[in-house]
Amino acid sequence: MLIHRIILGCLLVLSGFVSAGPGSGLINSSPSQFTQLGSISIHYKMLGEEGPVTLLVHGGGCDMTFWELQAQPLLEQGRVLLLDLPGHGQSDVPTDVRYSMKFYAEAINQVMEAANVKSAVVVGHSLGVPALREFYRARPEKVNGFVAVDGILIYEPIGWGLKLASGLLDTWLYDYLWPTIVDDMTSEATPKWGRDKVSDAMKNAPKIVVRSFFKEMFHPETAINDGLEAPLLALIAEGPLWNKDIIDAINTLNDDATTVVLEGAGHFLMLEKPNEFNRHLTDFNRRFGKL
Repeated sequence: MLIHRIILGCLLVLSGFVSAGPGSGLINSSPSQFTQLGSISIHYKMLGEEGPVTLLVHGGGCDMTFWELQAQPLLEQGRVLLLDLPGHGQSDVPTDVRYSMKFYAEAINQVMEAANVKSAVVVGHSLGVPALREFYRARPEKVNGFVAVDGILIYEPIGWGLKLASGLLDTWLYDYLWPTIVDDMTSEATPKWGRDKVSDAMKNAPKIVVRSFFKEMFHPETAINDGLEAPLLALIAEGPLWNKDIIDAINTLNDDATTVVLEGAGHFLMLEKPNEFNRHLTDFNRRFGKL
């Protein structure tokens, strides 16, 4: 169970078929667009015609529809840009790349360029947080504000649990360990359709992507506790993974850094506590979203 919780805090992996939920109609009915990062096709959608942009980056094993309960409230404030990271959803699944945070950052930038977006409030869940942190390191001028949803902002030394889990996922035990880990990522707070959505996506994740991503998330080039000057909102789940020292460290990243703990929520906060989640997200957007 310790290993499962550690992996839950570090997150996730990659994708395949994803169940439709109660708010998926808006995203599913919007036209798909594609852009190329080299030979890799990346799927994205732009909702809305004008106004400031909010960029939504899903977690590992989740595609853009995991933001289905946020799309409409954000659309009322401007435009919403969503993408399927490489290895997810309708984007390509290359087998000859490192699924590093730098690779994801380049994919994010390519989508922003293709959509002609100069800057945005960026929102990442889980894997989306270190991916966007890498994007921010390379292109801080494109980030008007940063929202981190239950993902790593402060790195601690890698312990034996992470090393063991990474090793086991590289063995024949993957087929037994991974489904159990996925099940542990939801809780009683997750609605049934949300549990089905997580299970459908993550249990169908390509092994090559899962194994690469898990190591890359803690690669020395990414596991850096450097500065973050953009306004920051951390929305996190209640639980032992987020101790006082980590929360204090997040809140001291800059003068506009705030951490909000959503009581009673699990890892998929945006599906489990959508009203409270959206209130914090739209308030932040109202303050820092700009053309």
